[in-house]
Amino acid sequence: MLLLAGLIGLVILIVFLIFRKRSSRKPSAVVKKEIPRRQTVEKPSVGREQGEAVEAIEKAGKTAPGAEPETERPDKEKPEAIVEPGVLQPEKEAAAGQAEPEPKVKPQPRPAAEERPAVFLSLARYEQQLLEFREQRLNGLSGAMGKNEQKQEQFQVELVAITETLNFLEASYEQEISCRNQVLDTLGQMDLEPEEYERALSSLKDGDTVAAGQVLDDVVGGNPSRAALASYLSGRLAECRIVLNEAMSRYEQAIILDDDNPEYLRAASALARKLYHHKKALAWSRRLVELLEAEDEDTVALALARRDLAYTTALAGRHKQAGGLYKQAMVSLTRLKGASDAEIGICWLQIGKLQEAMGQYEKAENAYTKALAIMKSTDGQAVLAEILAKLSGLYMELEREKEAIPLLERLCTLKGQSSNPDRASQIMAYNNLAEAWRICGRYAEAEENYLHSLAITEELRGPEHPAVGSILQELARLCQRQGKKEEDEEYQQRAAAIFQRLMDEQDKEGQQDAQLTLDG
Repeated sequence: MLLLAGLIGLVILIVFLIFRKRSSRKPSAVVKKEIPRRQTVEKPSVGREQGEAVEAIEKAGKTAPGAEPETERPDKEKPEAIVEPGVLQPEKEAAAGQAEPEPKVKPQPRPAAEERPAVFLSLARYEQQLLEFREQRLNGLSGAMGKNEQKQEQFQVELVAITETLNFLEASYEQEISCRNQVLDTLGQMDLEPEEYERALSSLKDGDTVAAGQVLDDVVGGNPSRAALASYLSGRLAECRIVLNEAMSRYEQAIILDDDNPEYLRAASALARKLYHHKKALAWSRRLVELLEAEDEDTVALALARRDLAYTTALAGRHKQAGGLYKQAMVSLTRLKGASDAEIGICWLQIGKLQEAMGQYEKAENAYTKALAIMKSTDGQAVLAEILAKLSGLYMELEREKEAIPLLERLCTLKGQSSNPDRASQIMAYNNLAEAWRICGRYAEAEENYLHSLAITEELRGPEHPAVGSILQELARLCQRQGKKEEDEEYQQRAAAIFQRLMDEQDKEGQQDAQLTLDG
């Protein structure tokens, strides 16, 4: 018995020691199950639209605007970090008496957009540059006349662009500053050497931007990742300098490098229309519409792209296709911006020009009238001037001079408000107004407007120009009908002297040519 009791006691002692030894051991990997897990919380029910929005945000991995970050929500515990034995978290190393890691140097923040170097180009300096550009093109045109037809056409197109720019100087100046600022904002992305950066910066701040364009052209050849953007910006600067063929070349290069950029396509197609490159304009306009339609959203940008495609299609002679595109564009613009928005006015103007070209005069008149009703209350003076000129010209063509007179009067006033008016178009407007008054039997009013035309023509062409003689002849006829004999004789004598001098010069040139022929 005593032996049996001893054995039982020994077994009990061994079992006790085994359990004690196990309880002193570290928890094995299985013990990790005791770490509190992220609780599954039932989400509150939401409506269909809200549910879709939440699902979209969750898929994107973003927090909904106005909501707290997920880690701060009380209904979702963040799992405790599982740390391997013998490894301390960085924040615990300092507490354990070890040396703190060296503080990281904070990167210097990039300058904000408002801290960029300012463009100091003044309106007066900008105007002077444009006048210099005009003088250069006039000299170039004079040298190309009769020698280089392609150059002649180029200078003529650029002169028209410069004249339009000067005519609406303040709006053009705003576009110039916007262009320069866009280039300034992106110079830092071009990985330029310091001296190149400073060269471009100086050119943009108050120069003629030629140097900045050259720096961007160098980027095109040396930095493939920035080549498309640099080429596009170089094109913008060239277009602002009215070097249109160069600008077209840069835009085309940008599109070759990246034909998925709407900004590049929009600029290139607009300039191509201006240069009468309708085939290129049509291709780029179509590509732009394709890109915007792929976004599957009805936007103002898409509507304007469709309108531009419609206009380009019409210029290419595809009138039926243009009509459908205009309808799409105008439905969207009306919904997004309202029926009286200036963009709708431009649509009606373009449609009117298309219908007039097709001989549909009543429809053209209706379209011009709608455009005028919209644009007369906006700041779009360039568009308003074109509408007044087109509608008054249509009325004159249809022998409806009384209706043309108020439009022409407004057109003359509008053109006279510019600090750099297009004097050639001013002369035409005053001549048309004078002729309308003459047909209506209002000779005094006709004389007054011919005198305005005479003054501008003498300033623009010189007092001996044949155009001055033609206006003097009209004034002589008007004075004759009003019984103003002295004025009639004076105008006739001045006109006769101009034409006699012209004939004498032609006779002299003819004699010189004949002499050269005989000598040959």
